[in-house]
Amino acid sequence: MSQPSSSRSPILNIPSGNSTVSEETDVRPSEDGLSGDRVKDYWAALQRVDVARDLENIGQIPCARNSLLYGIAGGAGVGAVRFISSRSEQALLERRPRVVLRAWLTGQGAKLASNWAVGAFVGIAIVQWQLCNNARAKELQQMRMIQEKFSHRHASKLKRGMDAKSERGGVVDGM
Repeated sequence: MSQPSSSRSPILNIPSGNSTVSEETDVRPSEDGLSGDRVKDYWAALQRVDVARDLENIGQIPCARNSLLYGIAGGAGVGAVRFISSRSEQALLERRPRVVLRAWLTGQGAKLASNWAVGAFVGIAIVQWQLCNNARAKELQQMRMIQEKFSHRHASKLKRGMDAKSERGGVVDGM
């Protein structure tokens, strides 16, 4: 990957929530550059993973909260439906009580339902994460486009213009 050049527009750091947009020219520290060796780069990335810190800050990660909530709810729903449907399948086998008893004692219905629940959780969370990130990237692109198109209407420039008018004795409208 190439480092952002100074000729390009600065990278916008847009946090979630009501925080302000700040411009950061160097998003990634210089010591985090890629070496070119895949094994060394992967190893360096694995060294930076701190599960406890990441789980503490999961609310700060864009789209993580919604995707996890959708995944949990969807996985629980799919698991419950699969568990109930496995019990109704066993009711159809009532002519063979040994099969029903063995399935009940080994918990085959619960194991199958939990497998479906975990699979649904992972699938739904990944799809929701991707949809949210795509929408967020589209919104960021639109914000950059608007910012480039209307750079002359920045709030600080408007304020400076109003201050200049008031110093000259002109009438200043209150926006």
